[in-house]
Amino acid sequence: MIVSLDDYESLKETAYLLRNPANARRLLASIERLERGEGSQRDLIE
Repeated sequence: MIVSLDDYESLKETAYLLRNPANARRLLASIERLERGEGSQRDLIE
């Protein structure tokens, strides 16, 4: 399988973030909230 470098780096980062069980639970809970429409939009501070 061939993937772009950007996709590969994204997969590596996701695997790293999900390696820690507490972090994985927090991230997955956040995704669930977003999918239920409970997210909020904010301006980026430069």
